[in-house]
Amino acid sequence: MKHINKFRTLFIFIVMMTGLSSCKKWLDVSPQTQVKEEEQFSSTQGFYDALFGMYQKAADPNLYGAVLSYDLLDILAQRYESKSSTNTSFGRITRYDYAGDDISRVKITNIWISMYATIAQCNFILKNADNGVLKDADYRIVKGEALGMRAFMHFDLLRCFALAYLDGANAAQPGIPYMDKFTVTRQDQLTVDAVLKKCEEDLKAAETLLAGSMDNNPGALNPKIDNPDLQFRQNHLNYWAVKAALARLYLYKGMKAEALSYAKDVINAGKFGFVNPASLVVDPSSSLADMNFASEHIFSIYTSGLKKRTDDVFVASTPNAPDAYDLFSTLPKLNAMYETTQAGYGTDIRSPSSVKPLWYQLFPAVVYTRKLSFDNATNTNASVVPVIRLSEMYYIAAEASETLHDGITWLNVVRKARQIPVLPDPSTSAALQVEIEKEHRKEFYAEGQLWFYYKRTNKQVIPDGTGVVMLPSTYVFPYPAVELSY
Repeated sequence: MKHINKFRTLFIFIVMMTGLSSCKKWLDVSPQTQVKEEEQFSSTQGFYDALFGMYQKAADPNLYGAVLSYDLLDILAQRYESKSSTNTSFGRITRYDYAGDDISRVKITNIWISMYATIAQCNFILKNADNGVLKDADYRIVKGEALGMRAFMHFDLLRCFALAYLDGANAAQPGIPYMDKFTVTRQDQLTVDAVLKKCEEDLKAAETLLAGSMDNNPGALNPKIDNPDLQFRQNHLNYWAVKAALARLYLYKGMKAEALSYAKDVINAGKFGFVNPASLVVDPSSSLADMNFASEHIFSIYTSGLKKRTDDVFVASTPNAPDAYDLFSTLPKLNAMYETTQAGYGTDIRSPSSVKPLWYQLFPAVVYTRKLSFDNATNTNASVVPVIRLSEMYYIAAEASETLHDGITWLNVVRKARQIPVLPDPSTSAALQVEIEKEHRKEFYAEGQLWFYYKRTNKQVIPDGTGVVMLPSTYVFPYPAVELSY
């Protein structure tokens, strides 16, 4: 497919008609659903409102608010049960029947539509960023975040809808269109390598802009600052999140030296720390509950309505059985995945056997994660979904290190933080990779990242799955068949 112009016109009209903001004051402009472009971007606040709208779109359940976190991607990674039957939607999804299953087809289509709609919003901001209204730090933050998010979302689109890079084997294969302008003009479908280069360019530009921002100052990620537009920087694609995204992208391309350098930048910055098991609170009713380890989030998405959505799939409506679409695992499988108690150490704090478990056991055959279960509305952790966390930087450093000793040393930092024994130096790089994969399985439950790990490493048989032998093409979502026009 040389050109892909599906959805473009619709996206642009949606963006123009909504003014790219959920704030009520935009709905008060006459006509009710329209804000003139020059009016929206005539003030610094207008830019920040548009930026807020960009993140709100990314938080949609079709994206990081569900489908790209705990929902579709983790279903594909074989996290959950109820997959024995080939006659159910769940069973078909776990067998990668993208075309034959209505639910997965709709979800995949919505990823495409919602991603490009959010990218259009990034471009709407960038189109106006140099109009002279924004000054100094505001300019750097708004333009830097919009550029960073444009690259970030194109990268995830590529990871969904194109073959994995596989050390350049698929560099020349068809990728996706890279929308770097606010336009209704059709854009060419670029190769995988060309898309990655554009992602890199945008992320590097964002890094330069945000390097002079508040993110690089002590306490910048602390939410207790006067300007509400700059609070909760971990819920923005901040300076360190841009660096983390570059580390992720370079590892995807097999550029290990660059990946290691960026991962170390984030680690050595000292802005993020692992949770303290002794003070960890896992009571969902507490305002201090932290089941998703918020201090470790380099970048997370704030999404409204998260509790209702997660209660629908991670909480049984009856005490006797899960609902048809519940997302649960089994105690035997979880116990096999996590470390058991060993002399001199505690139990893995991520394990169902931990003294502060992150799991709810209905019975051994039905165990739900509580990672996203919060009952206290005043808890600031209650509505966030992790997108990049600190542990991933250590895993990238482990995989990208020049020596096996250095690699296992990075990995052991996370293991110690999770209260499990450190490992001796592995004898081969393959042995190190086995341990890195184990940590991905334990760490990113209900976060969507395991699917991307399996795809990047070309995993041929996914653990706990339905026995499907994975081909590189099995990891590729089909382009949506639906044609939309305005």
